[in-house]
Amino acid sequence: MPRIILILLILLVVFYVLYLFRRLDSLKRKQLLKNLAIILSVGLLAVLVLTGRLNWLIAAVGATLPLIPRVARFFIGVWPTVLPYFQRYRQNHQSTMTARFIHLQINVLSGELQGEVLEGEFQGQKLQAMSLEQIMLLLDQCKQEDAESASLLIAYLDRKYPEWAKGGSESYREPMTDSEMSDKQARDILGVSETANKKEINTAHKRLMQKLHPDRGGSDYLAQQINKARDTLLSSV
Repeated sequence: MPRIILILLILLVVFYVLYLFRRLDSLKRKQLLKNLAIILSVGLLAVLVLTGRLNWLIAAVGATLPLIPRVARFFIGVWPTVLPYFQRYRQNHQSTMTARFIHLQINVLSGELQGEVLEGEFQGQKLQAMSLEQIMLLLDQCKQEDAESASLLIAYLDRKYPEWAKGGSESYREPMTDSEMSDKQARDILGVSETANKKEINTAHKRLMQKLHPDRGGSDYLAQQINKARDTLLSSV
């Protein structure tokens, strides 16, 4: 009976942690994972000490020490071969849009938006670490000096704070631009390489639109840029 109760308690804790994890942004998720790793490590060590099995851990560590140089040499040998695939995977799952004041990153897998301020009073700060009041001050400046930056910031606000424009702020939705887009900007937006073919371009476009379509919590401006990036690259393939 005590074991059943313990298992149920563990399951409840696991479900609660998963619930919290899904509601947190990326920075808080990383901090939560780090704290869980520390707690689990300390808990495992305590269990080994209390059960008198700590010597097993010491023996296991001692047995693996001679293998470390071999493992290191193996990874050093295969790294040049693996690195291009790793870089391509990372590129294909990261979309970026940049304007004068804002650098916006889009996680293609989750649709999560993150950003950094490139200029102005909040230069160097991460959008996800700023308060709504600070972002609104930044938006005032962007609206006056650079419409593209304002449009990116509005897209971020729509995703992060869906209710932000209620209560008199609807006028902030005005900025939307249609400036020229280079091939590099288009590749950055879709997250594809210089050698991407039509199929890869269309796949990247579809993947982004599934996450950032206005009907799915995205915005008209992001959809416009994603469509434009696809058309730009397809015209030169």
